[in-house]
Amino acid sequence: MDTSIREVTSEATLEEKKKLRKEFNYFDMVFYTVSALIGLDTLGAFSANGEQALTWMVIAAITFLLPYGLLTAEIGSTFTQEGGMYEWCKLAAGRIYAALGAMLYWISNPLWVGGSLAVGAIAAIKLFWFGSLTYVFGGSTTVDAIVELVIALAFIWGVTWSAILSLKFGKWLSVFGSYVKLALLALFVVLALAFIISGQSKGANLNPSNLVPSNFSLIVSIILPIIIFQFVGFELQNGAGEEMHNPQRDVPRAIIRSGAIAVVAYAVFLTFIVLALPKSSGFLSVSGVLPAGVAKVLGWLIAIGYVLALASSGGTWVIGADRTYAMSALDRTAPRLLGRFSGRYGTPIAVNTMTGITASITAIVAILISEFATAGGGLGALFAVVIGFTISTTTLSYLFIFPAYLILRYKYPNVHRPYRVPGGMVGAWIVTLLPFAYAAVGSYFILIPSTISSSLGIDKTTYIVTQFVALGIILLLAIVFYVWGQLERQNRDVVVDLNLENQSEVVASAGE
Repeated sequence: MDTSIREVTSEATLEEKKKLRKEFNYFDMVFYTVSALIGLDTLGAFSANGEQALTWMVIAAITFLLPYGLLTAEIGSTFTQEGGMYEWCKLAAGRIYAALGAMLYWISNPLWVGGSLAVGAIAAIKLFWFGSLTYVFGGSTTVDAIVELVIALAFIWGVTWSAILSLKFGKWLSVFGSYVKLALLALFVVLALAFIISGQSKGANLNPSNLVPSNFSLIVSIILPIIIFQFVGFELQNGAGEEMHNPQRDVPRAIIRSGAIAVVAYAVFLTFIVLALPKSSGFLSVSGVLPAGVAKVLGWLIAIGYVLALASSGGTWVIGADRTYAMSALDRTAPRLLGRFSGRYGTPIAVNTMTGITASITAIVAILISEFATAGGGLGALFAVVIGFTISTTTLSYLFIFPAYLILRYKYPNVHRPYRVPGGMVGAWIVTLLPFAYAAVGSYFILIPSTISSSLGIDKTTYIVTQFVALGIILLLAIVFYVWGQLERQNRDVVVDLNLENQSEVVASAGE
């Protein structure tokens, strides 16, 4: 079998890679990926869909997460270059294809961090520390806006700083955050069990007939997109592929273990919260089994844990996606400046900074509209658009990743693969088409939903137009960046022989 392939890269890529450090071991990779897979910010919305949420979680675990994990285990342990999905897409279909995929993959993260995550942190503090989501800091709108901005910006730049720090330290936000997420889920399960034992739960959701999926509009417009958004992240660790100690051995093992942990955590939580409790109660109502004083103290601790969990999710995705886009920039598909790595930390400091700035602008706009808008839907409408766009750009990026796996199977059939999806090419087609179908359906219906809740304060047409205008701007930006990168003649192309077995690159020739 072949152990090397020839690849066109750039002088800047080779130069910046000298700053990378191998600080990502197997243990880190497992819990880093757990942090990527388990998201608490959308779990409440997902569980609110009742028994169908549990049913689709099981179905998706088998027909989406499993094939997606097998696919990523193979491609991630075979093509281990820094940049992960960008490199896979580039090897499969060229730089333009990879540049578009990488832009979609990256842009969703600053919008997510500055949107739902930062606002989620504010909401947790208001709810658990002050007793109400409608609590107004200082008793006035102006003071409330200022305090919210301080909290949001502190959250955003804390997340950003974790990505700027060397991976040796930054990864611990992800690892520790995964422990916090699992602890919070376990706490809610214990409280739910106590809620049931105390007799306060009437078991209104324990209706087997409701487990059968029946509401098509609910499934395609809400459940499937959220499932995909919650279940993606296996490939994220490969953004730091050349910082791993042994990716050929550790990538498949980390995917298996992190995937199992995520599925069990989600399944146990949803079983107790969705099935055991009445829909009208919500999972926070289980705190009613505790004495008032204990519940108050626990609420303060939950707020801190929840904010850390949100920061962990954001930091995990920023660490991986920023490296991916930095490698894209270095490879002449965006301004070279965006690919600059810190000599001190070995991290993509330019993209990290751009992520922090973009997230900050998102949070500032969201808070100001929420506090001072006098017409329209306010925060509900804004975040219907922001979270919709975040999910759509995320799912759209996987429409680039999944076909890349299959193309690479055909393009480099004889390359040594430490792990190979069973079933030959039939198996390869199956693990590609199943998750691709989920991503395609999810992308379509998050961009063009069958229905929009009137409570969000935005009509369907406005939502759709906003989504497509924003998507058009992002694609135009990707094209402009690509042309910019191609015009930077000081960053010349270099042909390298890439040894996939020992992760080395040998310059074969240089060009323009």
